Amino acid sequence: MTKSPLRIGFIGSGWARITQAPAFAILDGVELVAISSPTERRREKFRNLFAVPQAFERWQDLMKSDLDLVCVSSPPDLHREMAMSAMASGKSVLCEKPMAVTVDEACEMAAEARAFGGLALVDHELRFHPAVRRMKLMIESGEIGMLYEIRAVVTLASRNRPDLRYSWWCEESRGGGALGAIGSHLIDLARFLVGEVSEVSCDLLRCIPVRPDHDGTPRKVSSDDGFSLRMKFGASSLAFGGPCCCNVTTLSGYTSFAFEAVGSLKTVRFDGAGNLWEVHNEDAGGGRSLIDPPKWRPVEPVLPWEELVLREKIRQSPLAVHGIFATGFAFFAHRIVGALRSGQRELSDAASFEDGLAVQKVLRACRKSSAEKRWTTVV
Repeated sequence: MTKSPLRIGFIGSGWARITQAPAFAILDGVELVAISSPTERRREKFRNLFAVPQAFERWQDLMKSDLDLVCVSSPPDLHREMAMSAMASGKSVLCEKPMAVTVDEACEMAAEARAFGGLALVDHELRFHPAVRRMKLMIESGEIGMLYEIRAVVTLASRNRPDLRYSWWCEESRGGGALGAIGSHLIDLARFLVGEVSEVSCDLLRCIPVRPDHDGTPRKVSSDDGFSLRMKFGASSLAFGGPCCCNVTTLSGYTSFAFEAVGSLKTVRFDGAGNLWEVHNEDAGGGRSLIDPPKWRPVEPVLPWEELVLREKIRQSPLAVHGIFATGFAFFAHRIVGALRSGQRELSDAASFEDGLAVQKVLRACRKSSAEKRWTTVV
């Protein structure tokens, strides 16, 4: 007996067009049914690219469609209402990060998700990247030894032009800025790999304070261009009292990504090309030379057959050029489809709305720390 295809709708035509729709499109038994975007040009481009039969200007109209999953990839200040509406209509929901703008919104969403009969997930797709999953196994098994520190350096060129037009990304009250966009991923990844975050010390940077509106009028920017963040892991983590150090900028002239776990036996690194590397402490030769390069060795994740097939599909699709987030999302989408097929209410290793709430509390502590220039407890 042939199973009917899973029907998926998308709110937003940016990230959904670049990554989400292409990822679901390479999976078997999936039908892309509906797109909602207030901009006609973007809406029609999405519709034509993926042969989507239904297109709506108002997201409320999309909610009336027969859908198994709604992907919410609108600006963060709209997430709460859209996700709540999806759950109220009995549709599983995948919400972009940051899940909400405030802790109160996230609390309301998490409470609704607890009573909901379907999936309610946050799009922290790096959890499903094969290299990250291999790193998690190396940390939890003790392969890297005692975990000393987590380090992350993310360098982006996405906001480096002062003439880049003002948008919601420039407004902190709407969830804009590097802390919400990139910091939420790094916070979630640290929690996923190591555990609870108890304290933070954060410095939010705003290097371009004014950007031009659509008519050229200068507008004041309230969001951050980058940040420097230190976190301490809590008692329920794998590194109680240990630090996680994150430095992020969106104003560079180049793009790079490095996420490292430093242990007593070895250091492992996840890079922007999606590769995993290790270097053994004993190979450092005393560690005094700044001339000799580190002896990084590749670590190859071990994948089951169906994910080996998926990896080849990714390599032959447009997703391959969009890096680790797009690749991670394809593996995530594969797991979502399996969970929907089997009627699961939870998806192992995925970020739930409870995880989204936990990240939101860390983001709140980060902003408080930056404003008060001190370490702040996460509550």
